[in-house]
Amino acid sequence: MTLKWEVAIYGYVLMPNHIHVLLSGTGNDCVNAFGLFVRRCTWWLKNSNCPPLPKNYGFKLIPIDSMESLRSHFLYLARNPYEKGLCVPGGYCWGSDYMFFNPLGHKIHGTKVGELSQRAIRRITACKDHFPADWKIHPELGILPGSFVNTEKIKSLFPTPKAYLTRLVKDYERLLHISSKLAEEWTLSDEEAEEILYAQLRKMYPGKTLRLLEVKEKYQLAALLSNDYGFDTNQLSRFLHLNEYTILQALRAKESWGVYHR
Repeated sequence: MTLKWEVAIYGYVLMPNHIHVLLSGTGNDCVNAFGLFVRRCTWWLKNSNCPPLPKNYGFKLIPIDSMESLRSHFLYLARNPYEKGLCVPGGYCWGSDYMFFNPLGHKIHGTKVGELSQRAIRRITACKDHFPADWKIHPELGILPGSFVNTEKIKSLFPTPKAYLTRLVKDYERLLHISSKLAEEWTLSDEEAEEILYAQLRKMYPGKTLRLLEVKEKYQLAALLSNDYGFDTNQLSRFLHLNEYTILQALRAKESWGVYHR
């Protein structure tokens, strides 16, 4: 993408059935870059005797209009493997997030293009293009992200590794907002749901415990958790000790949204 089109890449993650790329460039170049990705995937899948991409395989190009938006979108990208239960944050090798705030990420070495024969490069990459001599290629991981990912911009967004990791695993509201824009399913674990519940309980009813809430207040809390964080009725029933059917009725009622929607 970066060699053929005027785009800069700040982060990416290649998942089993989709990809997230944080990039800058003209709209036309971004569209062309995705077209290149699809053609390359199609070629690899065909030559590996794998099922082809779906006929309607498309993409969403979401504009980033602020540093906070850039920060949130990178966190969403980096959290994807962790969210899908594939590994801990920073432990996924099919993306660029292992390069950030992770000293071990810099221990993954490859051979510089200038030190490889053109035959060796084509064998690994299945590509006839000529790469910059300082790019590095790993025999299993291919072209390493350090060759083409702009890391300085992202590093400048987080003052410390702790600030980065805390937001990565705790910034539920922004991450859920992005997932809804992408129409991606985002499932909260019980541990995450419980943490959100008690945080909202403290905001809505300071000084009250869950046991001291009135039934009406529990339904108000349930409506907020369902609308803002995607809690399902089973989770709400278990955490709030309310009947699942009555929760569903309350959430469906127009008057409940008029009163409780934040």
